[in-house]
Amino acid sequence: MKLESDNKRAASNLSGQRVFGRCLCGAVELEIDFPAFWAWHDHSAASRRAHGAAYATYIGCWRKHARLAKGRRSISRFEDATTESTRSFCSRCGTPLLYERKRSPHMVNIPRALFTGRTGREPRYHVAIEELQDWAYTGNRLVPLKGHPGIVWERPKSRRRPRDVDDLEFLDRHVPSVRARIVR
Repeated sequence: MKLESDNKRAASNLSGQRVFGRCLCGAVELEIDFPAFWAWHDHSAASRRAHGAAYATYIGCWRKHARLAKGRRSISRFEDATTESTRSFCSRCGTPLLYERKRSPHMVNIPRALFTGRTGREPRYHVAIEELQDWAYTGNRLVPLKGHPGIVWERPKSRRRPRDVDDLEFLDRHVPSVRARIVR
């Protein structure tokens, strides 16, 4: 990982603002200049597995605008020869930290979830959308689950069973008057 450290500050961007992010345990802290360059949702199998989620949301920024504020020794790396990419994780808690691609040597991609504040970009792009999983949430209407505060669910669509001959025979045997009304 070739991010700048605190003592080797890169020239900051025009806004002069910084956004801070960290891993789950706090051993690694990152900072980027505001705003990030872009943001997107990555539906690829590699990102899905690395994050253990339906998709990963990243922000991309120029390498010279990203710095490692704390925890260089706590970072582990995985190099994927197939995709020519490198993923960095916190060695203590396993949080994904960086996603770097050989074809974009001047960019670094950071999971959006590491930042509690705004990064200056909304994730409006979808990468590898053809790999979207059928079990992923896609914005369907959610309603509160009765008796479970804080939990919402997607109510299944009601399915009306078509009546078939067996149902009518059942009605004919047990309630003849209902059969007469249905046949008319």
